[in-house]
Amino acid sequence: MEMTFDIKTMITVAGVIALIGGFYYSTQHRLGSLEDQISEIGQKIDIQSGELNQIQKQLKKGKK
Repeated sequence: MEMTFDIKTMITVAGVIALIGGFYYSTQHRLGSLEDQISEIGQKIDIQSGELNQIQKQLKKGKK
């Protein structure tokens, strides 16, 4: 059983492989960027939550 591949088939296969590889790479890059942004937002929320708690304590002390 002999298999022969012509140049058109090899170019098509290489193109599909390149397309899939590019899609995977760009998706990984975008997901990494989103994870970084989520981490930054989480840190900002933690800081603001702490500031809010301090303000609430000061308001409670002021009412007494």
